[in-house]
Amino acid sequence: MKTSTCTRRVALAVTVLTAGAAWAQITGVITTMENRTIEGSIKWKPSTKAYAITAKGGNVELEMVPSSVKELQIPKPKELDAAIANVQSGSAAAAIPVLEKIANDYLMLQWDAVATRLLADAYVKAGEPEKAIRVCEKVIGTDPEKAYLGEMAPSYWQALLKAGRTSKVEDLLAKAVKSGDREASAFALVMRGDLILATGETNEIAKKALRDGFLRVVTLYKSVRTVQPEALYKAAKCFDKVGQSARADQMRTALKSEFGASEWARKP
Repeated sequence: MKTSTCTRRVALAVTVLTAGAAWAQITGVITTMENRTIEGSIKWKPSTKAYAITAKGGNVELEMVPSSVKELQIPKPKELDAAIANVQSGSAAAAIPVLEKIANDYLMLQWDAVATRLLADAYVKAGEPEKAIRVCEKVIGTDPEKAYLGEMAPSYWQALLKAGRTSKVEDLLAKAVKSGDREASAFALVMRGDLILATGETNEIAKKALRDGFLRVVTLYKSVRTVQPEALYKAAKCFDKVGQSARADQMRTALKSEFGASEWARKP
């Protein structure tokens, strides 16, 4: 019987191996570039830079390179929501072991960047930015674009800033803006405001942070909802600093009315 073109193409990207590797088994679905779906246990293998899949009901392990994968569907780790709540409530230390495990088990499996972002935030809050940098760079080692694109990038930038690596932050912000991704650009502008504020406490510095960072996001990136709460909060703080209380109140009103459920709306 002749092998179909689709089967031959998939075979180029898949190697059959003996199953039985000792690691945490994450269940999910992989869709190939040929729209073939494979459900089973999935793990990223750094040694071969490929996904290892044991199909549901099967006893062989398939190894598939990322270029042959169209989509990954991995259920959210059941422990993640509790860890998020701990970080947001100020109990970051309790969340660290859980987040470390999720970041390790879900490497390149959708939830690694989420867990690593939270883990980096927890380490920064604990005064350990170098640890935050290390956990972020483990993810970046497998996907370099995550240093300046995606939800983990701002946490990585904050850790770098806390560690005094401002030139590295500036390079990554430039890449984020150059990428053309509006969300990345908006987060980069907020981080630029933070960099400016880190240079001193004067009114002129606060005005520059508003002009070149926070206020640009509030006015020019309204559609980027993910970054608006942070930009509004930090803009309000800067307006307080320069004595413009009416503008500060305007920012806080917008923050609480539009983003009342965000952690930024709960900050003093």
